[in-house]
Amino acid sequence: FDIRNVLDWDYYLERLNNTIRKIITIPAALQKVSNPVPRVPHPDWLQTTVRKMNDKYKQKSIKSMFGPKATMQTQQKKPSAVLDIEDFQGSSSGPGRP
Repeated sequence: FDIRNVLDWDYYLERLNNTIRKIITIPAALQKVSNPVPRVPHPDWLQTTVRKMNDKYKQKSIKSMFGPKATMQTQQKKPSAVLDIEDFQGSSSGPGRP
């Protein structure tokens, strides 16, 4: 009795290929990396999805054209409102004071 003769190797090979696709090849293709496991081919739907992602004639969303306006305060580093006791030494608080 040999277990290798009883097992359906095609079934387990297909399950292994599907798992490799889910874990390795599909995320790699979506990140624009060539297939890291060439023995496991990409599914047909993935090739069309990647082609649509890389389409240079794809219409842009109206939301991508508009965004929040950058103010002067966000562009420059804002000084902290809380000053340390050593910071009071260098600045004068009014006229006539040393």
